Amino acid sequence: MATARVCCAFLCSAYAFLVCMLPGAYATIAVTVGPNKQALKGAESVVLPCQYTSDDAAPTVRWWKEPDIPGQQRARVYHVTNGQAFTGYDGRTEIVDQASLKLLNLGMQDEGTYVCSVEKDADYEEGSVRLEILVAPNPPSISSYNPPLEADNKRQVVARCTSEGGKPEATLSWYNGSQLISGGLGDDDDDQGGTLIQDRDDGTFNIISDLIVALSRYDQGQQYFCQVDHPALDQPQKEFIQMEVLYPPAEPLVQSSGAGSSDPVDQVTVTTSAVTTREGDTVTLTCSADSNPPAELTWTRASGGDSLPNNSVTDDTSLTLTNLGRTDSGDYTCTARNVINGNPYESSKNATVNVLYAPVILQPPSPSLEVQAKQPLNVLCTADGNPPPKVVWQKDGDSKPLPNPLQFNSVDYSVEGTYKCVASSSDPSFSEAMATTMVDVKGAPSVQVKPQDSLAAIMGDTATIECTILSDPSAQNIYWTYTDDNGQNQTVSSGNGGYSVAEEDIADGKRKSTLTINNVNSGHLKVYNCIAENNMGTSSQAISVLEHELNEIPEPTPTDVYLTTNRKEVIGDGLERNAGVSIPLPPLVLQLMLVVLAAAGWNNAGNLLGWQ
Repeated sequence: MATARVCCAFLCSAYAFLVCMLPGAYATIAVTVGPNKQALKGAESVVLPCQYTSDDAAPTVRWWKEPDIPGQQRARVYHVTNGQAFTGYDGRTEIVDQASLKLLNLGMQDEGTYVCSVEKDADYEEGSVRLEILVAPNPPSISSYNPPLEADNKRQVVARCTSEGGKPEATLSWYNGSQLISGGLGDDDDDQGGTLIQDRDDGTFNIISDLIVALSRYDQGQQYFCQVDHPALDQPQKEFIQMEVLYPPAEPLVQSSGAGSSDPVDQVTVTTSAVTTREGDTVTLTCSADSNPPAELTWTRASGGDSLPNNSVTDDTSLTLTNLGRTDSGDYTCTARNVINGNPYESSKNATVNVLYAPVILQPPSPSLEVQAKQPLNVLCTADGNPPPKVVWQKDGDSKPLPNPLQFNSVDYSVEGTYKCVASSSDPSFSEAMATTMVDVKGAPSVQVKPQDSLAAIMGDTATIECTILSDPSAQNIYWTYTDDNGQNQTVSSGNGGYSVAEEDIADGKRKSTLTINNVNSGHLKVYNCIAENNMGTSSQAISVLEHELNEIPEPTPTDVYLTTNRKEVIGDGLERNAGVSIPLPPLVLQLMLVVLAAAGWNNAGNLLGWQ
């Protein structure tokens, strides 16, 4: 009996060994899990995927949960093979899609790492999947914003944004419109940077961020917002504030509009703070200033005193000047004032009004000016206009302009005449302004002898000398003298010694005295003086009468033939004699004449040709 048992044991062991050695004697298991999952707190369900393959059709499948504290045992969740849910999961777990675990009515306690294990005999495989429970944060709220705020260009805490109860931690951001602004934590100008994260007892977090900016006038009316981003939110949540900033007035903006008597002027922005108009026009200056609270605007005159002209009208923003005159040109100041937290502020800007007007003579010269000969003359003509006029002088009968002032270092009778001061504008629409004055030169007579210096007289002929006198007052006495052989001056007596003297009035108030010497002889070759006197002095001019030396006329050759006619030959100015004019004849004319004269006889031809 014992022997039988031993044989049976041996045979069974051998059989088992053979079975184990056969291919596929052990089952092969593969487990696939994941991916990790996120689910909202309070969600209806989440499925933790688990798939396996096994040569054995009935492996043992279980779900476990890893402990939150390392070293502790795994918690049993679900026995898939037996269909058993364990404590904490009973009634809210089920298996779907082979071995996937479906959790229902999720809570914070469900967060953790879950393990899906598959085993059969000695074959064991497992895989883990992480479940994260998300908690959406509360909408952001803004606090510590106490408008209005003063723009001082210093960094300051403007507002605080808080988001509570999120899991994991939410992200807070500040925006100015579309521009991202770095948030921070701090008081006043002490920027510590970053955000504050507070742990809550329920495992969620509070997030706090301060808006720290240096406010300027450009922040007035700007919309800032705090934005919360979180994976549990379909889209970011935002909380807005409208910035209210107090700031002093900026430099005012001055605009002008105006209309003339005929041509309207469109409204323009005066970037140079200047407007050009004309006399009689109307101009309106409009002032605006950026400030908060709104500034009070006032207009004053910057030039010529603070008082505005009588032709001005002002309202809250504009200054209107009607029927403009030249005295309205100048600078006008717009001043903007406001008060911030008890502190006064102001800013101002000038606008220049430039009134154009035609030239006008301010100080016309005297209608007549009397000046003594050989004295200087300086006459200033003062004119005004806008644009400033050009002032010149013109003498009647002479188109050449003379500079202003009219100046002569030493006047003579040629300066005498009517002069016109002309003021002209570079604006062709303006007419010229003019004023005239008569320059009257008083002095001793001015004497001029013709010819000058000397006269060559031919003996036996008549010599004539002219003396022109210009005098104001008129010359009372005009006479001729000569120097005799003894060096004494002798007065020429008309009708004696072959002399004759004649006077006559000529143009432009001048007188002419003519001395004629008849039948000139050596006794007439002297120095003569023309003398004129008035109650302001005496003037004279000398001239020498010299003997004229006649040049011999050469006898013509056959190639140098002249035709002579009878005429009076002028020897000097005022002197003349009878003489022939010799005209050279061209060869062709000469040949024709010779033919004609040959018929008349050569002797007569010689007489005609003057070959005597």
